[in-house]
Amino acid sequence: MTLCVWNVDWPGEGVDPADAIAQILGIGPSRVQAVRLLKKSLDARKRRQVWKATYRVEALDEADILERNKHGVRDWTKRDALRHGDIDPIPPSRTFPDGFRVVVVGAGPAGLYASLYLAESGADVLLLERGEPVEDRVGTVNGHWRGKRELNPESNVVFGEGGSGTFSDGKIYTRRRDGDLGYIFRRLVDFGADREVLQDAWAHLGTDKVRAILPVFRARLLELGVEFRHNCRATELQVDEQGVTGVVTGEGHVEPCSAVVIAGGHSARDTAKMMLVAGASAEARPIAIGVRVEHPQSMVDVARYHGERNELPAASYRLAEELPDGTKVRTFCMCPGGMVVPASNHPGRAVVNGMSFAARRSHWANSAVVVEVEPSHYASTGPLAGYDYQDAIERACFDAAGGHDKAPAQRVDDFIAGRPSEELPRTSYPRGVHPVDLSTVLPPHLVNGIKAGLQAFERTVPGFASSSGVLIAPETRTTSPVRFLRDDDYVSTTLAGLYPSGEGAGYGGGIVSCALDGMRVGRAIAQHFGVEVDPE
Repeated sequence: MTLCVWNVDWPGEGVDPADAIAQILGIGPSRVQAVRLLKKSLDARKRRQVWKATYRVEALDEADILERNKHGVRDWTKRDALRHGDIDPIPPSRTFPDGFRVVVVGAGPAGLYASLYLAESGADVLLLERGEPVEDRVGTVNGHWRGKRELNPESNVVFGEGGSGTFSDGKIYTRRRDGDLGYIFRRLVDFGADREVLQDAWAHLGTDKVRAILPVFRARLLELGVEFRHNCRATELQVDEQGVTGVVTGEGHVEPCSAVVIAGGHSARDTAKMMLVAGASAEARPIAIGVRVEHPQSMVDVARYHGERNELPAASYRLAEELPDGTKVRTFCMCPGGMVVPASNHPGRAVVNGMSFAARRSHWANSAVVVEVEPSHYASTGPLAGYDYQDAIERACFDAAGGHDKAPAQRVDDFIAGRPSEELPRTSYPRGVHPVDLSTVLPPHLVNGIKAGLQAFERTVPGFASSSGVLIAPETRTTSPVRFLRDDDYVSTTLAGLYPSGEGAGYGGGIVSCALDGMRVGRAIAQHFGVEVDPE
């Protein structure tokens, strides 16, 4: 038996917590034989902010310790080991039928992890990515932000190696570290993530760390035999009475396959249409749409830490409110010490998102303030109606800001009061902002929900609804407005051999959940088509 001890004051890097743990357990320090940090998190609810930690502890006579400590101590069971990623599931060694080949479309988290699991299982994998390798993609995006390059519809903030998570805060929040999540996190560490991501309850990578991890991830895929093609878009699925037989690329080549994983991301509207044309079944789903709100990071620090930040990390928040009419409004993808960035893949549309580097040292903090939108709000019908709803808002915002990839913006207090902003403070947005009365470009449902949410959030974060905040619009690409239907084996309900995966298919909402879905899709294919090798 080993013990799990939680709610321990974390002493800091390099400090042995054995004495503190022994005191909590009521035993002498000599009885503590081994200690391992499992998780740490910052408790900033009171004026004295403290780091709390959970430890795995080995000690002499553990049964006696457990009997005498009913609170804050428990037996370290297999369930706990799974939750914290101690057990790292390795795909079983398999062989596949002769000629078996999987084509994976999209090199975001879902596509990368589907390819990794399949390749580790012995499958022949071709990975197609419409955008550039991350090294080239960063230059393309930075060039556009600086006004030196036109928007590249195929390689931008949402398309390219790593998906939209490459230009984000790189959040990998999850309360669990079970077996499947252990696979995700330990591979990230293998590819260059800091080991702290296995322990930090609110772990994030930062866009710079994501960019460093991706080439190592790619090298591992190549080592496993994956054929990786960048700048290669899937344009058509070939099907027969048995299901998918091949993928047609933008160059007109036909890539034969036994199965195809589509992990195109939440902005691949053409890919969604391609799947529908091929016979995949889909439905419109709710989304959340709103704006980015940006404040000085110092304001957030004071509000959350009850004073100066000192040596604490840049403060963050997660806020939510249900309005009297049942409308739900919340903050989303909060980026401490970050910046607001252009995030469209379509010329003539305004779209914004948030991003942070690993150090989170920017002057600003930002998050999305989004309102739930039901399919009943969409002006059109059908599985892709949500895309039309998004697109109408993006066009209106682009035109209102005067074009040139500027974004419409308004001070928070002016927006609440219903008056235009005469001037705007400096913002982090690299293409520049233009004063716009946002109530003229956003649907009334969103305007009313955002206003009420901002006022509610002021109660938790003083200054949130003040003139120090700026709204930059629109935040439309929070997730995919369509879900492709699949059965318990992760395959399309109407098209055999098609495995919709990740956020674009309606089965993810961030780096970890998309990676997890991709990994599980890969495992489902291996289990369905693979033949287990008898152990020697």
